[in-house]
Amino acid sequence: MKEQAKIYRDNLSKERPIFLKQVIGALVPFVMVYGIYILFNGALSPGGGFSGGAILGVSLVLASVAYGPKAVRKFFPYKTLSIFRVVAFSAYVILLAYAFIMYNQDLYTIFRPGNPESLFGAGMILPLNLSVGIIKTCTIYALYALFADGEV
Repeated sequence: MKEQAKIYRDNLSKERPIFLKQVIGALVPFVMVYGIYILFNGALSPGGGFSGGAILGVSLVLASVAYGPKAVRKFFPYKTLSIFRVVAFSAYVILLAYAFIMYNQDLYTIFRPGNPESLFGAGMILPLNLSVGIIKTCTIYALYALFADGEV
């Protein structure tokens, strides 16, 4: 098993074909923009935090495949990944606790539902979608990074 992980790591450290770099390099920004669109528009249409975060996580995996794990880790190191994940999960828990307390007592909140067609008119759905999306993005990339290192 360790021999297979070593072979896989050796293959990851090799130079990538230029065609792969160019195609994925051109594709990744569009995938990221689409993931952000799904993430923000999830309060108004199907999608949201889970699917938008999955798309953003896959865009990081694609960049890692094209340019190598070390290149992506310069942009998105493990410490940053952990900080984003902890902050997003804490925000999710705090927002849900706030909603439970305030809505259960029929008190006014700062997240008031407004116009259903506007981006910020869905109450707490947008902040919750953002936190779920960040958690999902970090989780998908972390799982890929663990498998790419041969630790799993």
